[in-house]
Amino acid sequence: MMWVEFLFRDQRMRPIFIIGFSGVGKTTIGHRLANALELDFIDTDTFLQARYHSTISQMFAACGIEKFRKRERAALIELVHRQDTVISTGGGLVTHEDNLDLLLRAGTVLYLSASPEVLAERLYLVRETRPLVAGKSREELSAYVRDTLPTREQYYTRAHHTIDADTMVTPEDEQAIVREIIRVLQL
Repeated sequence: MMWVEFLFRDQRMRPIFIIGFSGVGKTTIGHRLANALELDFIDTDTFLQARYHSTISQMFAACGIEKFRKRERAALIELVHRQDTVISTGGGLVTHEDNLDLLLRAGTVLYLSASPEVLAERLYLVRETRPLVAGKSREELSAYVRDTLPTREQYYTRAHHTIDADTMVTPEDEQAIVREIIRVLQL
């Protein structure tokens, strides 16, 4: 894309952080956005897995959620200084310590939102890879999302921009969301 090349030729861009509930599509949209803008992409969960040679589920099981959150915080401190990078975060990362304030100061924060029903359905399909919902039935997952989302939204809604990801089903839908993000960011 020539216009992206022109835009960034002489300047570096502060990071773009994508936050939101587990299963909303942060990694998918982050990859697509980074590709569209010709930026680097980092997913904090993938970064942690590479750093500790362990899956997120294994880390939760071996060291517990509090130690995992400390690892997440250390990774975040390292990553916030990255330029020309789109960074998708774990769903609970912004709810601990002053992580959200750190993101808001360091770059542009995008909240990908979706309805509880959509989130529960998406999570159900990948539940075994998500330590907080592994093994839950559809009903238990729906209850988890209904109970957890309102407390997390008080953090998520502080983002610089909110993007609705409720209708994201196809690759075309993903591209439409990326175009909306680019429009909102005025890039």
